[in-house]
Amino acid sequence: MALVCANCSNSAVAECSGCYRVCYCSPQCQRAHWGRHKEACLQATVQNGRTGTSSSSTAEVDDSCPSFGAGPDARIAGPITTKPAPYDVYLAGERSVAIAQNVVDCLKAKGLCIVKAGADSVFTRALLLEANQLWKNGSFQEAHKGRPDSVRSGEVHYDVRDDKVVWFSSQWMQEHEKSARALKVLEGQLGDFGLGLNKLLEEQLGLSLRRRSCGMLSCYDGDSKPGARYDFHVDNPYMTSMEVPDDKRRLTLVYYINEPDWDVDRDGGALQVCLSNPRKAPRTTAEAMKSERVTVAPTCDTMAVFFSHTMYHAVLPVTSNRRRFALSTWFQCP
Repeated sequence: MALVCANCSNSAVAECSGCYRVCYCSPQCQRAHWGRHKEACLQATVQNGRTGTSSSSTAEVDDSCPSFGAGPDARIAGPITTKPAPYDVYLAGERSVAIAQNVVDCLKAKGLCIVKAGADSVFTRALLLEANQLWKNGSFQEAHKGRPDSVRSGEVHYDVRDDKVVWFSSQWMQEHEKSARALKVLEGQLGDFGLGLNKLLEEQLGLSLRRRSCGMLSCYDGDSKPGARYDFHVDNPYMTSMEVPDDKRRLTLVYYINEPDWDVDRDGGALQVCLSNPRKAPRTTAEAMKSERVTVAPTCDTMAVFFSHTMYHAVLPVTSNRRRFALSTWFQCP
């Protein structure tokens, strides 16, 4: 059933991120309708145990208009259970078809595989030292996220993200060869790992991986941006109600570069993934959030592998003043 805008009755692309009970076609329509919707929205927010934009269970309800986009990109609201899930796969010292099959089996079953990568402590320490040094010398740049103003719209609205990033282009790597040696090795290893799954994915799911993006090092800094987060979204949301063009991304790899003692209850910053149908993305975030949600702790040497085009996920708020680093890359089909 098509979503209908509560303000203008045109096709809607997102649900209200406060109550998830009405839909809108654009931020403009949501703001125009807020005066009529406000009282019902706030009542629903209290009934559902959510408290607006706050992550505290004792916070006052925020009566400002919720953010647009409880479709492919929704706000995280209310108390969140963050007990981390266990690892699905432990990588051995040698490459193994059996290990690759275990990863693919997890992807087939739930769209997500949590991996203990098995890097030694000297290497992981070098990764963290390089990432921190890049942060201190100003290498990280502002990042943006875009969304169309309406279904199939050519007009895209860009918002500043809470994290800052470094893209590991070939030119950047050449210019920073001495300061990012371990990171360069890791970036290559992630590429080899993802493409190494291609044969099994192709044979068992008909999913071909032919190329990948360069690596993206991200940092959510709890000191300069308290509560830094990234709300629920799909990396390649072409199946969702946004109906954007397919950018061909099919597999996401995220490797965490943090201290071994990172604790999601104290430090926050966990990855949370909605375990909906791994073969077909829910149309909206509200639909995705009816599914079980799995929490991945961003601890040292943990890697999350998931489908880019079907799995809704979020970075939960960083609640300490620590820096949360991760290196990501995306694999594309032809």
